[in-house]
Amino acid sequence: MEQQTQTDRTLNKMREIPSRAEDVAYDARARLDQAVTAVSQKARDAAQYTHERVRANPWTAVGISFGIGAVFGALLAIAVNQQQRSFLSRF
Repeated sequence: MEQQTQTDRTLNKMREIPSRAEDVAYDARARLDQAVTAVSQKARDAAQYTHERVRANPWTAVGISFGIGAVFGALLAIAVNQQQRSFLSRF
């Protein structure tokens, strides 16, 4: 008798698993949607702020862009040079 009630409880719990999994998936999706909305809003705000700053100081924006491009180009040249050395050292 005790074994039968334990089995019944186990079966009932097993039947609840799909609905609980569905609830968890629904909650996770809702949280993901909230996070995407928040990140999207922050990205729009950052883009608007950047747009306003560039419009207010166009030459400063050009100078900063040039500096970032020069640094990125130098780092890229160093990385390519290192890769070529590594490749040539194999022979």
